[in-house]
Amino acid sequence: MGMSSKPQMPIKNIYYMLCYAWNVLEQSDSIFAGSDKFDNIYNLLSKIYINGTVSLIKRGLNSYYIRENEMLSTIKGKINMEDSLKYQTFRHGRVICQHDNFSENIRLNQIVKTTISMLIKSPQLDTILRNKLVKLRFSFSNIQEIKLSKGLFSSLRYNRNNYHYRMLINISELIYKGLITTEEDNKILFSDFVRDRQMAKLYEKFVLNFYSAHLDVKKYNVHAPKLKWNLDETVSEEDLLLLPEMRTDIVIENKIENTQLIIDTKYYAETLVTSYRADIEKVRTSHLFQILAYVNNSNFLGEINGTLLYPTIEKEINAKFPIGGKKIYIKTLNLDAEWKDISDRLLSFIK
Repeated sequence: MGMSSKPQMPIKNIYYMLCYAWNVLEQSDSIFAGSDKFDNIYNLLSKIYINGTVSLIKRGLNSYYIRENEMLSTIKGKINMEDSLKYQTFRHGRVICQHDNFSENIRLNQIVKTTISMLIKSPQLDTILRNKLVKLRFSFSNIQEIKLSKGLFSSLRYNRNNYHYRMLINISELIYKGLITTEEDNKILFSDFVRDRQMAKLYEKFVLNFYSAHLDVKKYNVHAPKLKWNLDETVSEEDLLLLPEMRTDIVIENKIENTQLIIDTKYYAETLVTSYRADIEKVRTSHLFQILAYVNNSNFLGEINGTLLYPTIEKEINAKFPIGGKKIYIKTLNLDAEWKDISDRLLSFIK
């Protein structure tokens, strides 16, 4: 079942999930306002992007000195003698000058403008949102668009002067990774965002960073380690490669009580739009074997338990299965609840 079933999840909850996933909690109130529902991920991200861009424009777009080479009839800055001779500009009464130009046409602003243009092209976007984005784009009329790439995003560095861009740029990267599958004849082809696992990764990172932010580091160790198989004898590196990786989502260790809880998050579009119980029963077998493999191969010396954590917008599930001396929990997180209830429920899993 696709997104046509229109799951109703408060946009504020998804927004806070994004803030935790990206560790930009301090920007949450300045960018977001409201408690709208969303019917697809394009409208959700557009609403957040509109609010963030309005905030950015009010603050003033960042500008930097950009070094430019320009052919001029009068000298400006420093003459670039090598290029002037190379292109024989003197014959035409011109000279190539190198000068610094204070400009808003910098990468951060280029990414924001490019993202606005991408969202405008989304076939699923609400008309009112599209019109708002078109108006916002006029504020970037002096800024060029840029070709988005993985390398472009990884090259960005944040400091005190540009940190307020981080939330928008993270959304831009999310849109780039999640919405574009291919480009044909300069047209963007949009894909099913949720099924491309971008929201699944965000859900996982949100839970990890939520616990990192709220649990006392003196008492708890919150991390996501890769577990090793407990093999009875040494095997070759070549044979080890045949075994699947056990890369955990969230591991929480209580240093005082000497307990370890391994949490495996499971996020699917269908979890939000069909019967929550039927969905979990449909996939529980493989997930249960996975969490059992984690708890049985953990080398933690204290008590080890595991939790499968599903999202839902219906009734919560709290199931417990004692298996082989360990407790395996199946829990749900109601993403349609008030944010305080979501926060309290996550913390209750640890208590």
